[in-house]
Amino acid sequence: AQTEEYQKSVLPGNVPTLSVEASAVYGWHRFSHAQIGMTRFGLSGSGKDVFAAFGFTADNVVSKGKELVEFYKKVGSVPDLSCRPIFDNVMVKDGH
Repeated sequence: AQTEEYQKSVLPGNVPTLSVEASAVYGWHRFSHAQIGMTRFGLSGSGKDVFAAFGFTADNVVSKGKELVEFYKKVGSVPDLSCRPIFDNVMVKDGH
């Protein structure tokens, strides 16, 4: 695992960040303000056509990136994704 300092140097949290992953968007909310990824299952076709249908094209990624930046310009600030509480949800202590 990387240090927190390294993680913040790569993904500072307060810069509009768009994740693009040819898999699920699950988990990326911790690191990006918006996501392009698989949000459903069951599309058939050639790899090129399926990727295009899910938005994995250079034109779409550029377009969504620009939309994201413009969104936060209008809002006036970018929320810092690293500024959130981390809760210990384990209620059982000492292995019991």
